[in-house]
Amino acid sequence: MATFTTAALVLVVVVFVILPHRGNGDATDRPTIVVVLDEVIEKQNDKIPKILENLNKPDSTVTFELVNSQNNDSLGTLDKVCDRVADGVIGIIDITSPSVAPLMRSFASTLGIAYTSIVDSSYYRYSSGDSTIHFEVEPTSVELLRVVAAIVRKENLNNVAIVYDESFDIQNTPRRVLTNVPAQHLYVRQTADQEETQRQLKMLQDIEIKNIFIISNVDNAEKFLGTADKLANSNFDVNWFVLTKDYTLVCGECQKAIVVNEIVASSDYPADSVYYEEFLGLQRTSMKVDEALVYDIGMITKKALSKFSDLRPINYTDCYNVSEPKVTDLQQSQNITQALKEISWNGVFGAMSLQQGILRYNFSLKINKIGFEGGDDQNKNMVGNWTEQTGLSLSVQSLTKSNSKRHYRAVTVPGMHPFVYKEGGENGTKPTYSGYCIELLDKIAERMSFTYEIYDSPDGLVGSMASDGSWSGLINELIQKRADIAVGPISVMAERENVVDFTVPYYDLVGLTILMRKPSFDYSLVKFLSVLDEDVWGCIIGAFFLFSILICVFDKLSPFSYQNSKREWNGEGPEPRVFSLKEGIWFCMMSLTPQGGGETPRALSGRLIAATWWLFGFIIIATYTANLAAFLTVSRLETPIESLDDLSKQFKVKYAPMNGSNAQIYFQRMADIENKFYGIWKDMSLDDNLDVVSRAKLAVWDYPVSDKYTKLWETMKTSLFPSNKKEAVERVLTGEFAFIADATVNKYSTLTNCDLWEVGEEFSRKPYALAVQEGSPLRSQLSNIILQLINQRELEEMKTKWWRKDQKECPKIENESDGISIKNIGGVFLVIVIGSGLALITLALECYWYKYKPKQKKKLYNINSQTNLTKNTVSSVSLPNGIENGGFETSFESMFDKEKKEEENRVNGTIDTGKNEKEDGYISGGFLEMVERL
Repeated sequence: MATFTTAALVLVVVVFVILPHRGNGDATDRPTIVVVLDEVIEKQNDKIPKILENLNKPDSTVTFELVNSQNNDSLGTLDKVCDRVADGVIGIIDITSPSVAPLMRSFASTLGIAYTSIVDSSYYRYSSGDSTIHFEVEPTSVELLRVVAAIVRKENLNNVAIVYDESFDIQNTPRRVLTNVPAQHLYVRQTADQEETQRQLKMLQDIEIKNIFIISNVDNAEKFLGTADKLANSNFDVNWFVLTKDYTLVCGECQKAIVVNEIVASSDYPADSVYYEEFLGLQRTSMKVDEALVYDIGMITKKALSKFSDLRPINYTDCYNVSEPKVTDLQQSQNITQALKEISWNGVFGAMSLQQGILRYNFSLKINKIGFEGGDDQNKNMVGNWTEQTGLSLSVQSLTKSNSKRHYRAVTVPGMHPFVYKEGGENGTKPTYSGYCIELLDKIAERMSFTYEIYDSPDGLVGSMASDGSWSGLINELIQKRADIAVGPISVMAERENVVDFTVPYYDLVGLTILMRKPSFDYSLVKFLSVLDEDVWGCIIGAFFLFSILICVFDKLSPFSYQNSKREWNGEGPEPRVFSLKEGIWFCMMSLTPQGGGETPRALSGRLIAATWWLFGFIIIATYTANLAAFLTVSRLETPIESLDDLSKQFKVKYAPMNGSNAQIYFQRMADIENKFYGIWKDMSLDDNLDVVSRAKLAVWDYPVSDKYTKLWETMKTSLFPSNKKEAVERVLTGEFAFIADATVNKYSTLTNCDLWEVGEEFSRKPYALAVQEGSPLRSQLSNIILQLINQRELEEMKTKWWRKDQKECPKIENESDGISIKNIGGVFLVIVIGSGLALITLALECYWYKYKPKQKKKLYNINSQTNLTKNTVSSVSLPNGIENGGFETSFESMFDKEKKEEENRVNGTIDTGKNEKEDGYISGGFLEMVERL
């Protein structure tokens, strides 16, 4: 009976107590999702617990259980979550710090629990975990901070300060707000200490920060603006930007007039939404971006879990001893994660979409320009908006203040062509400046929107440090704060960097080179004739013609010559040579060549004349050859100066840099260093405490025992230093002097004066840059513009333009040390041309004579018919010179008969060579043929 009563009682409890509660969805039976919330985030967003409480309404299908996480206490947080897992959970939503998130992800993967992370993925990118049960949500800070870089790029801002608190997690994230943005910037963390805030503002004022981004909640932004308002003065006039996750900005502490660019998220959530009023239970204007994100993730989670009717809680009594998750638990978590990724949701601050596996807001940010005065916003106007898809769009020309352009004073050194040109300035007129550096300054002024006035360095120097530490030139103008910018070819040197600041280099590395007078070369097409004097050539030519005539005369007069003893030739072999005047000339000419003169005279007297000519020719040729070789060798023996070492090894050419120049400083200091090192080495080597081995080791050291620069410096001091470039160039052109200066200075001199050339490789190379006052914010601003111009290759175009401005076309120098140039040996080829031309002319005359001769003979034939008429006349005339009557006509008759017979033989193809002989002083063939034989 008792047993029955007990059973009945249990049945009543089940029917009337348990079943009704299960039907009403008791929170103890609903699936549980643990929300791990960092205490810092909760402090910034104090309404998150209430949002979760409202999400756990009685008819909800899921319970969100909040677990608080202390910042950086990862193990303590893990213990709390482990306790909840013992009661059973189906998922974890992680809203913790970077130090806790990787451990929470690994924990969820080990137990096979669905894991939703609202932490920057860069923190756990390399941590272990199962990605199939990992649902990643991008924190709002990641996308909101992108608008800062967009504004800096759009407005071309520089000297930017980012003042932040903990609301954007910048203290944990790598400071990459302005990554890849060409702007000088710094980070300032906000503090609750009023005095520290004042110190921070004073520091920003001292370094001339002009653009300040406050990235914080509205309370901290108001405190910072209020403190700045109290310290505001004419020297601290900045552009204010406030980026906040709150809905709007208020500044009750802003009593003075101040204009702020407010950047806030624009909410697209319906104002009359049942969800908004029901779950938030507060006014719409108090909604914060992170609170809205938690609400949206909760709604997405509820919507995803509503698809499942048989979710089983995952529980482990000892979660630290789990090696791998259960298969059923892992499968359920994978299904939940997949369902979460498939949900589309129109969030409070924009549509939420899955991009590259990460759920994120598509924010639309409003930019409002607010004018505060007396603690109230006097006016508020929307001036722009930003989305990641469309970028930054402004309804005004600029977000920065439209102040008047700043004005700077620039100092330069005139006459440093092509970097700086100066025209005018005489008689009180205003000079005008141009050149590479002036154009560079104009481009910078245009982009930075400032004006400038420029003046000359008082002493005309770039600047060097004296022994007492004082400076001269441009550098001194900057030190004395009389100038803001120094413009020109200013070398970046270590001692200069101690007193002024340099921008990034705008020009290549420039070293020192040597400027010398270009060597003069005497070019002549007949240079080979200058080996002998003109009188010698005249005597050689006279001797040539004299011996040609003597050979002809001796052969004519000698009874043993062939022409006087033709009867002795029996007709065998070639006919012996008759040395007429033509043959004499040809014999003397050919005797001087390797070909030889050919057949020699037959008579002994003629051979003696020929031998005399051979001996004369041999001596003349040997003398000419020897003198030509010596002449060409001497012209190459003079080795040109090609380096600083060559210059130091000779004593003929003086050399020195310009007084007060970088080159002078370089050589002076190198000599001082040698002397100092030499003294150290000497003291060490003469130390009596050294043993023999140590002293021997010191003895082999040649440097700086070899006093190269010491000798150079001493020679320079005796050569006297030119006071300016003009004086240096005049000394180079008028005497044996070499000018040592920057390569750009010497290069310009060679481009504008063809009598100068630059020798030697560059040494002591340094870049050119603009200089500003030490600590000036202009340094970073100018550097950014120069980098932009370099990337756009505008500086290369400017370099080409200005170097070509004054360039002259100079003749090319032939290097005679490598061989004789065509300009000196061209006369030999001219001989070939002249000889070939004479041969062509002779050929033309021969062809003409061959065609003209038959016509002349026909005319001679016509005279035969008149022979009888002239016989009687001629016979009656008494002829002089012993010519008897009838002799003259007999000669003409004989000549005409012979011509007629020769023509008949030519036509018949037979020529009687035996008849081609001289008779009675006449030559068969007539007078013209006699000339031809000569």
